[in-house]
Amino acid sequence: MKKITQIFFILILFTISSCGIKETKFDQNKWNKRIDGFYEYRENMVNDLIKNHLRKGMTYKQLTNLIGPPENYTDLDKNTVIYNVMEDFGWDIDPVETKTLKIELINDSLVKNYKIEHWKK
Repeated sequence: MKKITQIFFILILFTISSCGIKETKFDQNKWNKRIDGFYEYRENMVNDLIKNHLRKGMTYKQLTNLIGPPENYTDLDKNTVIYNVMEDFGWDIDPVETKTLKIELINDSLVKNYKIEHWKK
């Protein structure tokens, strides 16, 4: 009986550890790949993108060559661009969770700062 309990707990730990985001290296082609209107890979790559590819002082052209044109669908500050990372609609037509990569530029179109904004209902 003790052996069965140990196996059961090992299976539970394995299941729990396999849940969540599987971080992967940034891949320019996969970053912009959409499946059913959603970016399939962005959430897994965004940390590597920020850590190893985005740089303060990059030009706007270098930025768009790296990750494509921004997706400014809302009223943002003049020198701010965003990239959708993840949207979850749950069982509703309105989002219940979003993640966006927000990038601030200075007047001569150089990257000033960037961060992930996470919103959850």
